[in-house]
Amino acid sequence: MRVNKSQIHVCLSLLCAIGVFGMSSAFQDMAYWGEGLTWYWVGVALTYLIGVLGIVFLVIASIRNTAVKGKPIFRLSVIGTASFMMLLCGFCWTTFVIIARQSGM
Repeated sequence: MRVNKSQIHVCLSLLCAIGVFGMSSAFQDMAYWGEGLTWYWVGVALTYLIGVLGIVFLVIASIRNTAVKGKPIFRLSVIGTASFMMLLCGFCWTTFVIIARQSGM
């Protein structure tokens, strides 16, 4: 079985999407690590950074797929679509947790 580079990028994006959900629960615990909210915001930044990295991997895979096969730019595999949906939900969840934390919930 031959694996091309766009499939590797899609799998890396899926790993980043899984990491976003792992970090979104971890950064909530990071709020209690110190006196202030410094570690909380470090965790938030890492969560968003991993999410953006996952989107970058999807864009690279899409561009490679277009250059190699001439397919439309956003046509991805099932794993790519699942990764995109997970990244989108992860961003929404992280933003919701931040808003809830700021409002005092």
